[in-house]
Amino acid sequence: MYRLLLFSIIASIIFGCDEAPKFDYVIEKVTLFDGHEDRGTVNVAINHDTIAAISTNKLEADSIIDGVGKFMIPGLVNAHVHASSLEDLKAGYPLGILTLLNMHTGLEERELEWKEVSKDSIGFSTLYGAGHAATVPGGHPNQFSPDMETISDSLSIADWLQHRIDKKVDYIKVIRENHEWMGYPPLPSLSFEQIKSLIESAHKQDYKVVVHANTLAEMTQIAAFKPDGFVHMLDYKEDLPIPDSFYTQLVDNDIFVIPTAGMALKSMEDAPPFIQEWVNNNLLNAEERALIIKNMHDKGVLIVAGTDAQEGQMNFAEDYFLELELYKMAGISNLEVLKTATGNAAKAFNLPIGELKEGSKATFVLLNGDPINDLSNLRKVEKVWKNGKTK
Repeated sequence: MYRLLLFSIIASIIFGCDEAPKFDYVIEKVTLFDGHEDRGTVNVAINHDTIAAISTNKLEADSIIDGVGKFMIPGLVNAHVHASSLEDLKAGYPLGILTLLNMHTGLEERELEWKEVSKDSIGFSTLYGAGHAATVPGGHPNQFSPDMETISDSLSIADWLQHRIDKKVDYIKVIRENHEWMGYPPLPSLSFEQIKSLIESAHKQDYKVVVHANTLAEMTQIAAFKPDGFVHMLDYKEDLPIPDSFYTQLVDNDIFVIPTAGMALKSMEDAPPFIQEWVNNNLLNAEERALIIKNMHDKGVLIVAGTDAQEGQMNFAEDYFLELELYKMAGISNLEVLKTATGNAAKAFNLPIGELKEGSKATFVLLNGDPINDLSNLRKVEKVWKNGKTK
């Protein structure tokens, strides 16, 4: 009798351990792009706010969602925006743009508040931010943010950087803007020595550093200081043709680029004639930008999708797809374009964004068409999940 009881206990332990775990819900037989690769047809399990399992095996759950004919992708990332209202954080959400990287604000306390609000709120894209960008008094964007802190004789680089860290920024943005603009003379700007010091100081504290620069001479000199990325591509016709050494330098120093090139596809018909003329004569057009992007991609530069969305320019919703359209013009495959909008941002910024894996937040988009086959299927959004929840 004792032996029989002991055997029963042991058997229940052994066979009990073999029971399949049960999840909150499972999306069955869905085609998954995880931000880095096409995983084919899989079953994806979610517990609370987290991806708990990705498997080709059957998974048990309290709720089963039929994913046949559906395509799951991570929430899209716009890696260069300037949000000025909470509506900006809502505009792209229905389109699956679920992460925004703010690249300067004059109001750091507001940005900090919005980051907290957006972290868990359904209907709001999650916001990350740089706080104040690094510049000098009177330099860009001080003309738009007169109360921002600037680096000067009275505020050292070390103190400026510590203030940004105290404001809980997610990365550091540095400005080098020293080119005439529409007939206006160049604004004052950080020196190259200051930029080098900023990059080195931020890296010592494990912060990523991105740089606003858009001329060949400036980007070439700054690339030698090994920033993590540039938040614009080259802008001016005067720099053509671009030497191969430029692309090689970006690759050798492991520098990513957020091109913000889609604006070249946006209509200018409502702009004043003098602006249209200046832009056409001085700035790279869509075809010229596409060729440079192609060369960057072919050489191995990491491309991250971002639009420079802000009031009065690129919007926070449909204009995002102009950026991806320009990458297609560059001859980049649909799979690689999807990476620019998702997993490449995770690689570039080392943030928990743009990818789906076991343990990541269940923040994703279900599509009614395959975007790897046809990129326009990104617009066929059936449902958006954020942190395991959907409207």
